[in-house]
Amino acid sequence: TGDFCRVPKRKCHRHYCWEKLRRAEVDLERVRVWYKLDELFEQERNVRAAMTNR
Repeated sequence: TGDFCRVPKRKCHRHYCWEKLRRAEVDLERVRVWYKLDELFEQERNVRAAMTNR
């Protein structure tokens, strides 16, 4: 909407520590993606092993 909070950063209680919260959300999403990637690599390894044992 183009609106922004005009209260000084240290005095705004509505947006208190929003940067830290957003960073934590991004970090959590990054961990989830790495976990999913690890699962997919493991799954690929299992498929390749099954293919060689045919």
